[in-house]
Amino acid sequence: MKGKAIIADGKGNHSLEEIRLEKPNDDEVLIAIGASGVCHTDYDSIKHWPGPFIVGHEGAGIVLETGPHVSDLKAGDHVILNWAMPCGTCFQCLNGQTNICEKNSPVVHHGAYNAGHAGLERTTYQGQGILRSFNLGTMSTHTIVREPAAIKVDHDIPFTSACIVGCGVMTGVGSVLNTAQVKPGSRWSSLEPEGSD
Repeated sequence: MKGKAIIADGKGNHSLEEIRLEKPNDDEVLIAIGASGVCHTDYDSIKHWPGPFIVGHEGAGIVLETGPHVSDLKAGDHVILNWAMPCGTCFQCLNGQTNICEKNSPVVHHGAYNAGHAGLERTTYQGQGILRSFNLGTMSTHTIVREPAAIKVDHDIPFTSACIVGCGVMTGVGSVLNTAQVKPGSRWSSLEPEGSD
């Protein structure tokens, strides 16, 4: 099927272009994007990542079609997209650091394609498989991801709110819980160092 996407050339330029998407295979899911967030990483990647690639890694949408091995999603489901899809078997995953999975995390692999995600050939631009930002490429009309990268959400949640959960909210919550180690019930006043105003 044909779609449209914001394609960055890796030299600071981007434009709306036509893409082609294959039918989902195995555990892949075809998503119609309902909304895409804009992260500071998108701005940075347009200028510094090698192109061409489809921009965007915060997204929400509707499942259009599923591959034969998809078990928990069906056409019509609303989903958010997750780029931090853990493999469950590497050293980091086994030690509870699934956000830095050694096999699937595009952060660990600096935005490059990871074999744990839907293959590059599943989406093409000008006849060639194309990279998708964080293996998602949400600034598009459609994307193909593996089932573990699509998390079902309630139909009442607007796509414009849901789309930021996969990065902006996840990063913020991860910073608060994992880095700052703020405990449930904490208040700002209890977090201030003694002697501060």
